[in-house]
Parts: sequence; C-alpha cells; structure tokens
Amino acid sequence: MERTKVWDLPVRLFHAALPVLIVALFLTSEDEDFVSWHARLGIAVLALVVARIAWGFFGSRHARFSDFVPSPAGLLHYARGYLRGEPEPHLGHNPIGALMVMAMLAALLLITLTGVVTYAGPEWEGPLSPWLSAGVADSIKEVHEGLAELLPWMIAAHVAGVLLSSKLERQNLPLSMVTGYKHAAAAAPPEPAVWVRGVGLVAAALLGIAAALAVATLLPRDAKAIDPTTILGGYTNEARAADPAFAPSAARGETLYRTEHVQDGKPVSCVTCHTDDPRIAGRTPAGKVVDPLAPSVDPKRFTDLAKTEKWFGRNCKQVLGRPCTAAEKADFTAFALAAGGAR
Repeated sequence: MERTKVWDLPVRLFHAALPVLIVALFLTSEDEDFVSWHARLGIAVLALVVARIAWGFFGSRHARFSDFVPSPAGLLHYARGYLRGEPEPHLGHNPIGALMVMAMLAALLLITLTGVVTYAGPEWEGPLSPWLSAGVADSIKEVHEGLAELLPWMIAAHVAGVLLSSKLERQNLPLSMVTGYKHAAAAAPPEPAVWVRGVGLVAAALLGIAAALAVATLLPRDAKAIDPTTILGGYTNEARAADPAFAPSAARGETLYRTEHVQDGKPVSCVTCHTDDPRIAGRTPAGKVVDPLAPSVDPKRFTDLAKTEKWFGRNCKQVLGRPCTAAEKADFTAFALAAGGAR
C-alpha cells in the first residue's frame, strides 16, 4: 500500500470551512437580532458551494465530478459489495459517498438561495417585495426551514458513512481529508497540468465571489436607527388622519398589553411571551428567549420602522387575530416608552 495524494488543498479547505459556517448559521438562526449575520454567513456558504461546484469541473482529478459521479450499474455493484462488508476500493469518493456529496451540495445550494429570497422578500422589506406575495414568500421560507432541519440528518448520515467506510477499508478517511493522503494499492493517475489547475482555481474562486456579490445586492440594508419617539409620532399622525383628536395613551397601551384574547381555543396576551413586566426578558411557548420590550432596557426596540412594523404584524395577528390599527400601535408604543421611565 502506497501513501498517495488524493485530496487537494481547495477541497480540504472547503471541507474544513463548511462545518464551521453551518454551525454558525444554526447559532444565528433563532434570534432576529442576528438575522443580518445569518444572511452574511449564508452568502459565505453560497460562495463556497458555487466555488466547489466549479472546482468539480476545473479542479484536480479526484475533485472532479467526472471522477466520482457513479453510473446506476456502478452504484449497484458497489452497494452489493458494501453490504457484504467488502466494498470495492476507490481512491477518490466511493459511489455512495459521491451521492451524499452531490445531495449535500444540492441541499446547501437550495437552502442558501431560498434563504436569500426569504430575506429579500416582503417579511424583511427587501428588494424582492414588489414581486413576491406574502403567501409565496412564506412557502419559500417553509422550504428553507424544512431543508435546514433536514441538513443535520444528512450530515449525521455522512459522518456515519465515513466512519463505517473507514472500518471496511481499513484506513482513516477523516484523517485523509486533513492530510490529503490515502493508502492505495497503486499510484494515483496523473493530474491535469499545473496551469490547468491554476486557471481552474482562479475560475472557481471568481465564480464563488461573483455569486456572493450578486446575492449581496438583493439583501435589505440595515436601517439607520431612529429615535423611538419618531416612530410614535408617525403612528400618531396616521391615527389622526382618521381621528384628528387622537392622542396616544400609555394607559390604553398597557390595557392592550395585558388584555387576554382567545386564539385557537387558548387565552393569549402580550404578557404570555413578554411577561408581566415589559422591562424583563420573556420566553415564547417554544422556549425561545424574548428580549425586553421596553426601550429603557433594550435600546434597539422601536428604532427601526421596518422591524417594528414586522413585529406588530406578527404579534397583533397572534394576539388579536387581526392587524393592529394605527391608534393601537401608537398607544402600545407610548406604553413601551413609558415603561421603566423612558422618555
């Protein structure tokens, strides 16, 4: 058995960077405060995936799809040997591993693209909002979340397959992806010329960067923070268009905050998630931590009109079963500003 170079540096770097980004994506997926970072990490994954797909055409021998994409007959033949515990040796990806590589690349591509469409759609007031209805955007979001939930199972299956193949082939496959070397009965076939691989590497990198830049133009920009009283004033003016005598009332806002309504047969109010004291962090029924509602404690509250509108849209529907009126938004904002002595 000879120690043979199999995996080139770009493949190994891709294999090392991708898990780190995926973990970071999951850590930033549940908190809206990190949504912009979640989007940036998704763009990085998209760039990596596009570059890896390009490297599958331009790269070294065992990085190319032509080296490892199996035919149906080849896959069946390998699977039979695998089930007997005697898999046919493959210097690069074996046929089953090749299927998993392609499935994960396809899943990651769809996850990132549906994530981009979701973030650039009406929920976040992105540039795709004029062309996407709320229903279509919600459907795309469901696909994004469904694939994201499937991804850990795919990763677990991939890891289990690598460990089992390591045992059957009697070599450390995870280590080979770190060092680039495997043990083989024969020397590796010749690689494409150095200049061919160099041009391919540049092409793959440029395609990955181009994909990232193209997608980045679709993402909504973080709005400049404004004073919460400005948002209160906007809701007040909107309410006065219907009732010129309207004046925002923190007392009415507190009543709106504490009053229970029956939704889906269960009593619910703002207190359900935000606690009796809006200055204290709350928790959703699913266990997600909710930041304090009062701007006196959380200075980011009511400083972004798009996020505030999104918050009212979601919570008014969940609690009242309908959109809030401009007067209700003004009263509620006045209550939140008054909580904790905010001015």
